[in-house]
Amino acid sequence: MDKIFEALIKLIPFSQLFEKSGISKTTSVAFAGLINTALVCALYSLLRYLVNHYKDSKAARDLAPYFNYQEIKSKRDLFIATQFQNQSPTHEEEPAFSHRFVSKNLLIPFFMKTAFNEKKESDKFYLVLADSGMGKTTFMINLYAQYTSFFNFGRKYKIRFYPFGDARILEQIKKIKPGEVTNTILLLDAFDEDKKLNLSTELNGLSDDERFRRRLDEIIETVRDFREVVITSRTQYFPGQENQPYELKIPRFDEKGFHKLAKFYLSPFDSKEITRYLNKKYGVLKFWNQKKKQIATTIINNSPKLMVRPMLLSYIDFLVESKQEFKNTYQIYETLVDKWIEREANKRKPKTSDCEKFKKDLHKYSQLVAVEIYRQRTHTDMLSLKKDAACKIVDQNNLGLSNYEITGQSLLTRDAEGNWKFAHKSILEFLLAKEAVKYIDFWNELAKSAFAGMDMARLFYEEVGNWVLVEGGTFIMGDENGELSDACRPAHQVTVPDFFMGKTPVTQKQWGEIMGTNPSYFEDCGDCPVENVSWDDVQVYIDKLNAKTGIKFCLPTEAEWEYAAHGGHKSSYKEGNGQVHIGKYKYAGSNNLNEVGWYIKNSKTKTHPVGTKKPNELGICDMSGNVWEWCQDRWHYNYIGAPTDGSVWETGDSSYRVLRGGSWDGDGQNCRSADRSGSSPDDRYDHVGFRLVFVP
Repeated sequence: MDKIFEALIKLIPFSQLFEKSGISKTTSVAFAGLINTALVCALYSLLRYLVNHYKDSKAARDLAPYFNYQEIKSKRDLFIATQFQNQSPTHEEEPAFSHRFVSKNLLIPFFMKTAFNEKKESDKFYLVLADSGMGKTTFMINLYAQYTSFFNFGRKYKIRFYPFGDARILEQIKKIKPGEVTNTILLLDAFDEDKKLNLSTELNGLSDDERFRRRLDEIIETVRDFREVVITSRTQYFPGQENQPYELKIPRFDEKGFHKLAKFYLSPFDSKEITRYLNKKYGVLKFWNQKKKQIATTIINNSPKLMVRPMLLSYIDFLVESKQEFKNTYQIYETLVDKWIEREANKRKPKTSDCEKFKKDLHKYSQLVAVEIYRQRTHTDMLSLKKDAACKIVDQNNLGLSNYEITGQSLLTRDAEGNWKFAHKSILEFLLAKEAVKYIDFWNELAKSAFAGMDMARLFYEEVGNWVLVEGGTFIMGDENGELSDACRPAHQVTVPDFFMGKTPVTQKQWGEIMGTNPSYFEDCGDCPVENVSWDDVQVYIDKLNAKTGIKFCLPTEAEWEYAAHGGHKSSYKEGNGQVHIGKYKYAGSNNLNEVGWYIKNSKTKTHPVGTKKPNELGICDMSGNVWEWCQDRWHYNYIGAPTDGSVWETGDSSYRVLRGGSWDGDGQNCRSADRSGSSPDDRYDHVGFRLVFVP
């Protein structure tokens, strides 16, 4: 054994030094082993740092002015290898679980080893699709960095990166020397942010799809001779043909048909990838970060549907610091914007009495800029503001902000042309949704355009806003199974057009804001439905509301009410014979009334705050129970002669008006989506309220 240790002492550096200092051979070998292991780890870390610094610096030089060194570094340090699938996860009810049903593969190795190798792949144009915040730009930056790396010994071609956010993109591409074109790979990022792609305005009578296709053809015509072309975009800009390539009008050189855009969908993070990300961010052995890591894990476990987006994970520290439970994406963005502005305030006005005012002004300024960008984009096709326009907002609204204070790297930034824009389009869309929640006239502005080009804004609004778009459709109205009264028959087919419906019944607070009174029996509950209002009272409320907002609200028709209660277009399913049917449940959102409604068995003989029970498929609450709801139609004792187009049934001798939905003091049958009742238009009861609709 002594001979072994003597040999180790001679082989392992530093062993002899320890032995000469009087330490035993065994201990000397152990100490020397630890030191050498630490040195090897340190050398490896230094080498890795130098390699990454080289890659980041080179990418920053190449991609300037679009990205700086810090942006490149942040997008590479925590990068989790992007995976792709050939089916869109967009329509999955829970996108985080879509990986169970489709195969996933690593995207960068595919491009490096296959797509960019003409011996293995003949496709020329590639389309990478994903929703907002899913890491499209991060993927492109990492693809660029890996391809241009000194260690990519198989590199044969040049590679160029251009974001569509630069309005000069085609002009920049045309400047590339003709001799370089066939040996250059193009990475074109964020087609949905193309300055000349505006789907919300009309152009020469072209439809949205025709206008979209014309711009795409123009781009492809410009880049057709390059070696390979990779384009990223939001999924929503390539509707339909989701499992098929997107055919282009460019003939292949081998005369075998036309070139196609080969589609790839970025896969949401799965649980293993999220764990890898947290390990990268907080470390595996860094005990001082473990508490943050535990809180982050709790947030993710409570919000699995939200955390599949890499962008949100990249800001997990802000969410951890907030010590808040997040139930939807709107709340997450609200916290992120608050934290960004707080950080900017602490940087600009540290420890001063002006800090709070600065935060308030910057909040207001960001909101105003978002609205201005949205309104002017129909004239400029841009999602940014010129410097003069941005500064003008400050002056017009008497905000105490200097020019240098109204931009920051977290929320508002400058693009390659010096225009001011939001750091990410989803931030702009969040602020638009926030404005729509607060001001009904702006919501009307968005609603009239059906949130064109602002799909995330629509999602944000639907999470917390007051109105839900109910897409029209055909359904069987009434009692199909003979379980309800004769008033609910005969069942008949009705076709309902699109309309917006209130997510909840009108509340006591909302009534008071317009009428200045609260007629409710169960008063002192602002979030409870207003009741004790007659049909005639409601008409007065509607007239005043319409005069104030300029919007034509009204009570729903009976057909609109029942269609929405059944879940509308989001509850359709095919029966065994192939016939499409609307409505899976007896009640609005469930066969278990206790899940969705307040009624005689659980209400404790009173109304309850709206939205506290499970919503139906459309996200509409309280359509079963809580309070009966007035409809616009006259009461009839059956459906014989009822309209089939969803319109108001105004003819008839009865002066009574229709009531739907049941109430806190009713039984289960009254709460059925197909059940109905009626009452005199001047009757007031503590179990009768209403909700409104609006036709776009």
